Parts: sequence; C-alpha cells; structure tokens
Amino acid sequence: MPTIAETIRKTTSRLINVGIPPDEASIESRIIIRHICGLTQEQFLARYTHQFPDCDRPNLNDIITRRETREPLAYILGGKDFYGLSFKVDNHVLIPRPETEHLIELTIEFARQHHLSNPKICDIGTGSGIIAVTLAKQIPDARITATDISPDAIELARENAKNHRANIHFTLEDATQNQPPDTFDIIVANPPYIKSQTLEILQPEVRDWEPRQALDGGHDGMSILAPLIRSLPNLLRKNSPTAAFIEIDPPVAQASLATARQAIPNADTQIHRDYAGLERVIVILR
Repeated sequence: MPTIAETIRKTTSRLINVGIPPDEASIESRIIIRHICGLTQEQFLARYTHQFPDCDRPNLNDIITRRETREPLAYILGGKDFYGLSFKVDNHVLIPRPETEHLIELTIEFARQHHLSNPKICDIGTGSGIIAVTLAKQIPDARITATDISPDAIELARENAKNHRANIHFTLEDATQNQPPDTFDIIVANPPYIKSQTLEILQPEVRDWEPRQALDGGHDGMSILAPLIRSLPNLLRKNSPTAAFIEIDPPVAQASLATARQAIPNADTQIHRDYAGLERVIVILR
C-alpha cells in the first residue's frame, strides 16, 4: 500500500496534469491529505512515511476529481484561513486572499495611532465576513457594522462571526446609500474592482467559480469603486480623525486616486502597495 508521501506525489501529479502550477499543486496535495486524515502539521510530518489509510481513499479521489475541474480547493474543503483565523467559505463569497491582510493592518494601525475609543467601523461588501471578524478580534472595543447586498453572503458572514464570537451588526443593504450620515470613524471595503474584460483571462478558479458579482467592476473597473468613494464624505464623521481603506486592483489605482481627490479634496489620499509591491489599497485620511 502507498505511503502518505507517495500519495502526495500522485495527487500532485494529477493536479499538475490539469494545469495547476507545480508549486501550488504540491502545497494543495499536502493540504488535502492533512484534511482527509485529520492531522495537525506536526502529526502530518511525523507520519509522512506511514501507510495512507485505505478507508480514506474514496474521499481523496472525490476531492481530487472535483479539483481537476478547477473548482477552488477552499470551496471543496469549505474553509480558508485568514490572518490566523479559519473561515467558512462557499461559492457565494470570494475566497480570502493574503493581500487583504494589508487592509487589516492599515486599519489597525490607524485606530491605534489615533487612540480611537470604541471606534465605529463599517465593512462595506463584507462577503464571508473576514475583514469585519478579524477587526473585531484585533480591536475588541470597536463597534462594527458589516453590510452586503447578497443574502447568502450575509448568512455566511453571520455564521463566521458566531464561530469566532465576534460582536458585529450585519445588514443586508447597499451601505453607500442606506447608512445614516456622519456615522463612522473608519470605512473598510474590498469591493468588485476587476475590469470586465480582464475577468475572461483570469485563471479558471476565479473566472468560472467565484461569484462574478463580487469581482466585476465594470468596463473600467470603477463602476462600484467610484460610487463607494463618492459616498465617503457622507458616511464618515465630520469633526474627528476618520479614514477609509479600500482594496483595489493595481490597474485602477490612478483612477481611484483621482476620484478620491475630487470627492474629498481636503483629505490626505494615497495608495499603499502590498507585500508584492503592487498598488493595492487606497487610503483616505481626514
């Protein structure tokens, strides 16, 4: 019978054969085996040369077969880690990505630098709730509102908040139009920002599986971003330090910057790069 190590090699080969990059295939094979066997990282390493359990073979083949269709592994396994926490995800929400962690860190830094007490934060387009929940854990006294226009997303976000005991107020609405004015100290958002034509050339996992409503920013990538930025003067408080942190796609960075400077001319507006050096977050400080 094959060992765990041999099973990983065979799994990796199957994933590579359907176009998944070798490095990614190798990592995913290990994640799949650990998931099926219910092993911690330490247990996985200790049993690397042990026989792969025969009873787990049907489950392994089912997962690999689904992954061979390029269904994202996070959807198959039903979860994804983000900022040290585990979140449930499904095909109604985007899969958490490392670049969004930069948005979290900028928000935490602003709240601490300005010694904000009980800051009111709005997460617009919360999706699975990763931003709202993470901020609730990192800024325990924050009063957080999370909004989305998708009922399925709100339901999943509520479940993630419950699992992490995060006190968040969820609302099913377009926050750019329905929230009371002059309300929030901080706005955070990861809105749809990919140009429509660009979606067609993305990897199949994104193009064919992730919700287009959460990705498609229109022909110029600004159909959601621009109204969101223009709504900020109404949503942010007038007489205290406030900020907005919005994740963007590098190709729309300059258009986002121009829109923000026109909408909020008295703000300090800048683009922050992510850890890969790409223009990733527009920061608006007032």
